Amino acid sequence: MSVYLAGFVWLPNLIGVLMNNRQRMRASNLLVRKHLLENGYDNIWFKKHTNRSDLVFTQNGNYLATDLWNLFDGICTLDGKMVFLQMKTNSWPKSDPIKSWIKKINCQVLVLNVTNSLKECKGHYKVFVRHYP
Repeated sequence: MSVYLAGFVWLPNLIGVLMNNRQRMRASNLLVRKHLLENGYDNIWFKKHTNRSDLVFTQNGNYLATDLWNLFDGICTLDGKMVFLQMKTNSWPKSDPIKSWIKKINCQVLVLNVTNSLKECKGHYKVFVRHYP
């Protein structure tokens, strides 16, 4: 796993403004999309979050999922390989479920944290990335 600072974007209309969850998700998705395109990722797709859940069928039973397998918010490609995306605002997710998924499914995962609350952000929204091979 590697962690790096992906960049920052000044969002003057969003700084100091209280956003609801949907607005925050759209703003962070915009920053993530720009970051991915600037870094060579392609075929970017974000799962639409709705009130309805998807029914996932497994060998051990079925379950309802809001995200892709209750883990990922999107998918993209890099050099012809599929990369799963998990986006967060102001926090990092637990790494155990991601590592467990990677053991079962050989894939790459990017976790992107969009925040303005860390010291190095200085009030600007920045995208931080953790890469799981």
